[in-house]
Amino acid sequence: MQLNEKFGLISLLLRYPEEELKNIVKSIDISEIDEDGLIEVLDYYKKEPLFEIQKEYVKSFDMNERSSLYLTYHKFKDDPKRGNYLARLVEYYREKGFEFVDNELPDFLPIILEFVSYIDEETGIKVLQAFSKELNQIYKGLLEVDSKFTPLIDFILKNIEIMEVKQND
Repeated sequence: MQLNEKFGLISLLLRYPEEELKNIVKSIDISEIDEDGLIEVLDYYKKEPLFEIQKEYVKSFDMNERSSLYLTYHKFKDDPKRGNYLARLVEYYREKGFEFVDNELPDFLPIILEFVSYIDEETGIKVLQAFSKELNQIYKGLLEVDSKFTPLIDFILKNIEIMEVKQND
């Protein structure tokens, strides 16, 4: 599985868990995944009842401000500058030929990961690097509540770090 496909998978796994998502996860062949953290989360989805996964999701992301999946919230909170940033993000998506049809804001991490899975790997990593501070904050917030979703953010951060090392060599 290519890196951009892994980001696409994480995009799905970071959305609110519903029956359709659980069915998608059931159909994924784990033997094609070579990342322990992703396997761990996929196993969790396959083994746990949907209601338990939903409770974990709410605990991890909805009830924990530090791990909000709205990346610009970590930087701007409710500052009006956030609106300008969101508008620029939508414009950037359009420039790259990416149109998202979702009721979410463009800074919702699953949307960003969907975008990253759509564009070339190098540009995708640069997009994620631009949000590394926010991603680190989410990671720390998930660690605080011992979230089952922590390996997903860990995977993103490790790949950002790997690319930074490659770029500096």
